[in-house]
Amino acid sequence: MVTIAGSGMGEYNFKNIDVDFSKFDMIFCDQNYETPLPNVTKGNFKVVKEAILNNLDKELLYVVSGSPTFFSGAILIINALKKQKIAFKIIDNTSSLNYMLAHEGVSLVKTGIITLHGKNFVDLQNFLTKEYTFIVCDNDTPRVLSQAISFLDEDDISITLGEKFGYEDETFSTTTLQKMLEKSPRMPYSLLVKRKYKPLPNISSEESIEHENGMITKSYKRHISLQNLELQPNMLLWDIGAGSGSVSIDGYKRYKVKTILFEKNPKRSAMIKNSLKKHKVLDTKLYEGEASEAYKKELSTPERIFIGGGGQKVIAELEYLYGRLAKGGILVANFVTLTNLTQAITVLRKAKISFDVKSISLTTYKMSLLMPEPERIMHQIILKKEIND
Repeated sequence: MVTIAGSGMGEYNFKNIDVDFSKFDMIFCDQNYETPLPNVTKGNFKVVKEAILNNLDKELLYVVSGSPTFFSGAILIINALKKQKIAFKIIDNTSSLNYMLAHEGVSLVKTGIITLHGKNFVDLQNFLTKEYTFIVCDNDTPRVLSQAISFLDEDDISITLGEKFGYEDETFSTTTLQKMLEKSPRMPYSLLVKRKYKPLPNISSEESIEHENGMITKSYKRHISLQNLELQPNMLLWDIGAGSGSVSIDGYKRYKVKTILFEKNPKRSAMIKNSLKKHKVLDTKLYEGEASEAYKKELSTPERIFIGGGGQKVIAELEYLYGRLAKGGILVANFVTLTNLTQAITVLRKAKISFDVKSISLTTYKMSLLMPEPERIMHQIILKKEIND
């Protein structure tokens, strides 16, 4: 029988575990633990997992910090035991999440949970989507969070810092990311971030996004484009010739994707910045300048690319952009002139890249006379990069 027990908050020892240790043939734990017990095997996760699976004929105890079911290596061992239909028992203990929420009097129902321990990206599905976000942290967390909220105002969030839970010198305090960047919190620490703004609707009206006349992808064309991009949370979207930034804005709001925008016009770039702030878009970056130069400097690998502008220079580099796509990626390019559409088809056929073309049009009826007023037809090219490309 395998028993998995949490040691709760504080120092790495067995003091908070209410079990009879003498009944176990073998005890496993992380190498940081201190214990006088003689039958303890210490090691990293891989060592412990292998030892447990090789000694299933014995009574085994696996000790993990905090709660076994909260961002713990125990989860992987539990899954392995389930697959092999091996009996196990869990003895829970206090997690850093429950400890922080109890101290602050915050409901779990109102709280999203992410971990930035060992990660350099924010899970946008759970970050600031609820009133509170609890964050498991490491030393690099302040930098990662600062990048993710670069278009938020200072008073859009408030942060509670909890340091060294369960230790004699534990503290709770109100802080800012700037303070944490200047002086790193004491490890281990966690954050509880309160969102103080109300998100705008996921479908943005044209009036809510700053734009020059005609320099915005109309809402129905915008969402057809987003649909054809087949977006999923936390994907990276490049928005080339961003114009008003509407595709990136709704890409984040509806699908929680990360975005990088490329716009050469300084006036439009300023408008994009205002709209990114207004719509509280997270984990985004804006390049101002010639797109065909800027995306060559960007080191990331996009899983999706949207081309709404950029002119003939960008169209001439469709083969290059296709090459920058991640395997399994999708590129969607919109055109309103036959000249640009023809150039794009010529470039793709020369490069022997498969593509689909769609034509999108809409007729509206004005005022009480119901007079038809057709809008400009938009042509859309869709490229899908195979996994083995």
